[in-house]
Amino acid sequence: MKRANGEGSIYKRKDGRWCASYYDESENSKRHTIYGKTQAEVRRKLKERQLNPEEDLIEENDYNVERWVLFYLETYKRNEVKETTFDSYIGIYRKHILNSSIGKIQIRKITSNDLQKYYNKKVSDGYNPKTIKHIKIIINCALKKALQLKYIRENANDAVVLPKCQKYHAKVLSVKDAVRIFENAKNDPLYPIVALTICTGLRKGEVMALKWNNVNLEEKEIYITGNLCRVTDKNGIGTKKDITERQTYIQKVLTPKNEPSNRVVPLSDLAVQALKQQKINQQKMKEEYEGIFQDRGFVFTEYNGSTLKQREFTDNYHLFLEKYNLPKVRFHDLRHTFATLLLEAGESAKVIQELLGHSSITTTMDTYAHITKRGKEKSVQTLNNIFESRD
Repeated sequence: MKRANGEGSIYKRKDGRWCASYYDESENSKRHTIYGKTQAEVRRKLKERQLNPEEDLIEENDYNVERWVLFYLETYKRNEVKETTFDSYIGIYRKHILNSSIGKIQIRKITSNDLQKYYNKKVSDGYNPKTIKHIKIIINCALKKALQLKYIRENANDAVVLPKCQKYHAKVLSVKDAVRIFENAKNDPLYPIVALTICTGLRKGEVMALKWNNVNLEEKEIYITGNLCRVTDKNGIGTKKDITERQTYIQKVLTPKNEPSNRVVPLSDLAVQALKQQKINQQKMKEEYEGIFQDRGFVFTEYNGSTLKQREFTDNYHLFLEKYNLPKVRFHDLRHTFATLLLEAGESAKVIQELLGHSSITTTMDTYAHITKRGKEKSVQTLNNIFESRD
């Protein structure tokens, strides 16, 4: 039997959502669609719509850019990426898309020119090309999904042109700089974590998440199984329920960045000495803060046994560099120092890839292209010397 106008037809879509399509009783009899995660939710919304026919509901064609991007991130992207990555997407959304010049434009009406002007404005405002690229990626993925669902006829983001990203060449410590640390800073509280990072190439989150049960001093190796990250505090005091509002954050040990990051890293004698020194330092800390220190098993901790506070640690790290008259390099650049010194010493890129936990050799080659280029030139010259010696 045919349903009356306004009664609706509830069905499940291929993307897993439930929806109800119906025609209102206006003169032009416009078609509407209501969405929900369950059949019951759609039935409730449909009933509310029937009781309040003037209520403004969001339909497929009514999505503007900011509403659609947020819906896409929460409904689709959250299932694909790690918690930290999702948090970074939401941060970009709040800062650059929500309440922006393009945010209020309906997705079916937005044009390539709208988006190009928006990106150009970001350039003129002085934003880094890498930041603008990340904004474009988020908008592009959202519009691509809208295209798949037939909400729009084309992805306007496909035709825009962004400024090229300048490749970042990390500043690294020289051999002399590293030796100065090993010789002069041994009694410094930060020495163990700095020396260990230079000798292993660990990411900051990996070295801060390191636990003593993953350290084998006899076999001279450590096992990387965690990564200390800053994530949204979903239960903390002051947390906003609305994802578009400013969030509070906590530190949390998550799984490593990717599967190859779960790895065994061998330790040099200097690294072993640094870890032994940290054992001594930590024991003194336990005695000094007896009753406060709660041993959670972490190698590097605050006075109470909790994981290091990353921002405070960064400030102390830069004071460490200044104290020993060292170049102003980021803590992450100690990882680059490790890789650079090994590559310049002739170690293969494949070995470096495995030590660093890169997902592919391409990542290693791209990151250290300027060093591997010098290595190739040196190899060609070596071959030339062989031929000349034959003559």
